[in-house]
Amino acid sequence: MKKFRFLALAFAIAVSFAGVTASFAQTTQEEYDYITKGYKAQIENKLDMKAGYSLVELGDFGLSSGNEQRICSFKGLVREGQTKPCAIMMVYKRSDLPDGKNDFYLCIPSFDAKDLWTQTLEYVNQNFKNNDEMLKTIIWSLMKLSSQEIAG
Repeated sequence: MKKFRFLALAFAIAVSFAGVTASFAQTTQEEYDYITKGYKAQIENKLDMKAGYSLVELGDFGLSSGNEQRICSFKGLVREGQTKPCAIMMVYKRSDLPDGKNDFYLCIPSFDAKDLWTQTLEYVNQNFKNNDEMLKTIIWSLMKLSSQEIAG
């Protein structure tokens, strides 16, 4: 069952972004690290945006269950002078926990950044296993995002 969940998420990510990310510039390790670690530190310490980049809001999508809401927020990381994102940041949040206490920062790299895809899928496997609600929210949100038109 665990393997099925991992494969389902990997399939959803790949299908959602196969056409979109093919036109991205290749994501670098530095950009991956910024999305997965640096952005959170930037927000917590009220620092300026990473030099040479901007973030474009792509949407917030989620599911509700009783009084709890689970949301995935998507942002495109855009290099200065370019119009298409070099990577997509996904922030998974739960409304029933204090801000920042259970936020997960994922990088959806360019289609051709195979090493970074491996890192993303390993992170998902380590942090989201045995959490069906989280996986359902992520898959639902990716499907909603893939149906949106991304500017650029």
